[in-house]
Amino acid sequence: MMKRELLEKKLAQLRSKQQLMEKAWKEAGNRQLIQFFVDIMPRTLGAERCSIFILDPVDEKAWLQCGTGMSEKALQVPTKNSIVGRVISSGEWVMEDDLEEQVGVHDVVAVKTGFVTRNALCVPVHGVTTKKVVGAIQVLNKQGGMFDAADREILERLAFHLEMNIENIYLRQELAKISMEMGKKIQLLEKKLGIA
Repeated sequence: MMKRELLEKKLAQLRSKQQLMEKAWKEAGNRQLIQFFVDIMPRTLGAERCSIFILDPVDEKAWLQCGTGMSEKALQVPTKNSIVGRVISSGEWVMEDDLEEQVGVHDVVAVKTGFVTRNALCVPVHGVTTKKVVGAIQVLNKQGGMFDAADREILERLAFHLEMNIENIYLRQELAKISMEMGKKIQLLEKKLGIA
């Protein structure tokens, strides 16, 4: 009988830790700071939109953390055949013009959002501790022209200053997945013990 009580107590402690991990995942990060930069970058660079994408290392897709007029995870783009994907895969910036004349993922996004991309500038965000590319920052549709080297330098400086915040989001994806798996195992144990 003592073993069962001890097991139930340990399960309760595990459940508590798992709930704390989930809470930390939902609350952690400096989303307001990232959203602030998404809000000011279009004005700074004379662009229509700015988006920050985070790499999902398991699904090999990049999802939208925040973007002008868009909510978190409203978009997912493949790491292949997209501008964001090329930047994440290569670790190099990409500047594209005349996108209305090219067929690509931006056309799928246009159908989904109603936003037509004419030109784009996208830079990678490297992790501070991992040194891997963990995301990308993209600005779209330079008003009155095309993006240039000065725009790229500003966007690269922003990427540098947001590295830690974006890497934290990237790493918390793994924490969230571990927490979900842990929750499933706890529920299974609780069912076996007749606690649930």
